[in-house]
Amino acid sequence: MALWKREIDWMSEAAQRIGCCGIAEWLADFAAWAQLAPTGCPPAELAARADYANASNGLRVALVHPFADRVAQADPQAWVLYDLQLDAAALPLPFGLDARGETPQGARRKLSADTAFGRPIDLRDGNHRIVHYLPDGRVVGVIFKPAMVGIEGLHLQRLGAMPDFRTLAAQGATP
Repeated sequence: MALWKREIDWMSEAAQRIGCCGIAEWLADFAAWAQLAPTGCPPAELAARADYANASNGLRVALVHPFADRVAQADPQAWVLYDLQLDAAALPLPFGLDARGETPQGARRKLSADTAFGRPIDLRDGNHRIVHYLPDGRVVGVIFKPAMVGIEGLHLQRLGAMPDFRTLAAQGATP
């Protein structure tokens, strides 16, 4: 059963599932909502990586199949939501981030004080990105507007393991 746009915060759901396998059913509904191109998400064909986008909404999604070199057929549940990039002007932001008024200090409170970049020397030359490392391995790159108030975009990935989303709650992890 397909989920409707107003019934779910799709970007928060995606942020929970970043770096996870075991998301095939959700992924199909997400791809339909996001109108990702090309169609067929997750792909039925075996490949190491599959890239999708909705340019008009500023959304880019990359999936990886970690066993592509070892299996003859793609398992839909093996696909991992590897990379997610979104335009803050077009899509709602996860983690309670405010696209218009967020500051680096506010993002630090909402995400993590464990960061990379963000020092004055890092922010020169138009690079207004601060990367936050969440305790569960997720990494959130926040691209701020030049005045460092408001967000232009987010880039999400997960470092390390690729947990099965279907069992995260049972393991005591907070997705």
